[in-house]
Amino acid sequence: MNAKQRVKKVVSASRRTELLAHYPEYLARRLRDVGPGNVHTAVIWTKDPTNLLAHADLRQALSQVGQVFVHWTITGLGGTFLEPNVPAPEDQLHLLPRVVEYVGDPNRIHWRFDPLVSASRDGRRVSNIDLDLFRSLAEAMASAGVAVVRTSFVTIYRKVAQRLAKTGIEFEDYASERRRSSLTQLASTADEMGLKLLTCCEPGFPVQHCIDGELLSALHPRGEPCPTDRARGQRKLCGCTASLDIGRYLRCPNGCLYCYAHPAS
Repeated sequence: MNAKQRVKKVVSASRRTELLAHYPEYLARRLRDVGPGNVHTAVIWTKDPTNLLAHADLRQALSQVGQVFVHWTITGLGGTFLEPNVPAPEDQLHLLPRVVEYVGDPNRIHWRFDPLVSASRDGRRVSNIDLDLFRSLAEAMASAGVAVVRTSFVTIYRKVAQRLAKTGIEFEDYASERRRSSLTQLASTADEMGLKLLTCCEPGFPVQHCIDGELLSALHPRGEPCPTDRARGQRKLCGCTASLDIGRYLRCPNGCLYCYAHPAS
């Protein structure tokens, strides 16, 4: 067996559907299908990490993988018409100390203030392109030792546009200079809080790695290496390294109206 064959997998759970909050049994089963002992890192994408703390079967499956890394999305829009079934920020942040304890190192959590979006419906506007909102969330994350925040502007795919047309929602379009200005201000505010702001597939900004094999290797509790070659099939500006996404496009109860994975209807 050569060295490449001995490198364990990074699994992603999941860019396709919020598995942790809504399909924890499926997530546990898929981890066992892969073989937890074959998993270098389970990268968890979530808007509600409660089941990391509360779901016994999932915790048992995750206890056998090398490490758990969490992309925790808190946009500040939970409970609005854009994210109708997502917990409000205050209902998530109280979990932060326990989630840090669970993963064992705050560097194994990246906060996603993503996407950046401003929209109106029936004369009501909601937006997270708001420095005061960002600062309040950043303070909580930084105080727990989280060091990285990732963000990008919303992408309106065709099926998303069809959905919006049916729901009467109008998205505010941010031209490139306005986007750059907003991101620069967010980065400056993040720096004040002790956070590093990284973009995700944002035109005009460096290519980044939300799944970063070098970082995951450095954080691994036994120093085990994982794949660092660039993933196939991602967007042009995506620098993520190779991983196995163990999700499916299941109906997500979060109901985020801007989401590319949400059905068109």
